Amino acid sequence: MRVERLRLTDFRGYRELDLALPPGLIVFYGRNAQGKSNLLEAISLLATTRSFRTSSEREVIRWGAPGRFARVVGDIARSRDHLEIEVILAEGMEDGAATTPTSAPSATAPTASTFRKRVRVNGAPRRAIDLVGTAPVVVFAPTDLDLVTGGPSQRRHFLDLTLCQTRHSYCRALSQYQKVVAQRGALLKRIREGLETPQSLAYWDDQLVRLALPIMRERADFLERASAVAARVYAALASDDAGDDAGDDAGAEEQTETQAPLRLEYRPSYQEYQAAAAGSGAEADSTQQAARMRAALEAVRRREIAQGVNVLGPHRDDLGFLAGGVDLAIYGSRGQQRTVALALKLAELEYIEQETGEQPALLLDDVLSELDPQRREDLLAAVRGLDQTLVTTTDLAIAPTNALRQATIFEVRAGAVKPVTQKPPMPEVIPEAGG
Repeated sequence: MRVERLRLTDFRGYRELDLALPPGLIVFYGRNAQGKSNLLEAISLLATTRSFRTSSEREVIRWGAPGRFARVVGDIARSRDHLEIEVILAEGMEDGAATTPTSAPSATAPTASTFRKRVRVNGAPRRAIDLVGTAPVVVFAPTDLDLVTGGPSQRRHFLDLTLCQTRHSYCRALSQYQKVVAQRGALLKRIREGLETPQSLAYWDDQLVRLALPIMRERADFLERASAVAARVYAALASDDAGDDAGDDAGAEEQTETQAPLRLEYRPSYQEYQAAAAGSGAEADSTQQAARMRAALEAVRRREIAQGVNVLGPHRDDLGFLAGGVDLAIYGSRGQQRTVALALKLAELEYIEQETGEQPALLLDDVLSELDPQRREDLLAAVRGLDQTLVTTTDLAIAPTNALRQATIFEVRAGAVKPVTQKPPMPEVIPEAGG
């Protein structure tokens, strides 16, 4: 999948933009706050209907826009067809709105009554939740470099966005599950306050279990398959990690251990799931799984009521990153942790392509500046040959020269996007003395 043409109206700093995009590697460069990341944000919006940069979508409307709306249109080339995808975000728009469940709305986000979203594919209205996965993308932003060491919610968001782009059934189940968790949580608080009885939880227990098990099954299956890909990519990218943070003998021994094959580990809050049900889809097994999970909810009933929160379920899942039995989130060097994040994103890309038959566009938003020179080389070498990779950077000098010579380069300045026709020179090769 690739974006052949991107049109923006009153989106961020762009009053109007009509930009043709070629296949292959595309580099947008310019100083900070010139509009580079906004281009990738617009493409991500076409794929997921959400911004990866903000939870308040009102922010994408250009300040002072006369109609108080932003419009993003993309001409999308897929392996089997071409599509025109249009997303409009507006205040006070009368058309129906829809939201996607890839992340929970923030407490400060505008309400549906004042802020609306409209989606069209080839001119026909579509629900936002049904658009997800139509034009898949993989986004790699600086915050994603903290996937290993960041909070569990960041890793759950990664899982959900990946799976929503491959299966509509997962996206629908997740949306329903989030509503059940909200309703059940409110009921737990009412029980704690003496306004309801614990018996009233029976219905919501059944609903939580019914939706939670398929979500956990999909997550476990994805991580099992992605683990092999991530291990392969990690091994290729981590060749220079052995020297990171190495010092004394103990440190050197730890570095040797962490060069073992990478393994992704699913860590559900309902821990009995893995032992009793991982990877099983049989009806009899599903019935047993549901019974076990309802029993687990009964076992934590007092704790849930006392805290007024849902203790078990996919909303509390996590994943771990292990090499030779070592937890890289705790004991890995900073370099190794960033290499794991790179491997995870490239595993996501390969998984989506295998599941959908469409290779996602890869969006690399200012990540080169966060990597050392070797990892920049490794990353761009790993993505060479993809249908379309879009990169933003403030400094062309940090990008590997060989990659730039094969790239289409645009300069972005104050919301104007101009092609750069002169490629950077190849580095001079100096002969070694005595040769």
